Amino acid sequence: MDTSSILIGIFFLLLFMVPLVMVSLKQFNYQKKYQQKLKKFGQDNNLNFNLLEVNYWSFLGLDENEKKLVIGNINEPENLEVIDISQMSHAQLVSPATNVADIKEIKIKLSGAFGVKQIDFYKEDEDISADAAIYLNTAKKWLGYIEKA
Repeated sequence: MDTSSILIGIFFLLLFMVPLVMVSLKQFNYQKKYQQKLKKFGQDNNLNFNLLEVNYWSFLGLDENEKKLVIGNINEPENLEVIDISQMSHAQLVSPATNVADIKEIKIKLSGAFGVKQIDFYKEDEDISADAAIYLNTAKKWLGYIEKA
């Protein structure tokens, strides 16, 4: 094999890999930043989160011992909301369509002594490039965590 062929192959490999590595690093730093904010909020409010999740739509933290759920919107990271799960009477996954391809929105509605709160996971108008099936699975997972706590 010719040296120039090897160099061209390495060049194209790097050309392909560098953007993937950069996107991965950016996403990792993004998640780490919001996890640290959520952990700091938990420390300030005497909460020890058993579960944390950061996505491009919001961030969630669950303290199973204190039965508290903390939700926040990425667009307003300073407005964190604490929901007392022990005062919750009903939790429901709202996804109007039965077929994943027809889903327009995915959310969890929580009701109880605190009123009615909702956690938005997916809106087709805002998340055009997102896959609804991924958000549906995430919402089901969190509904299970909330009901178990």
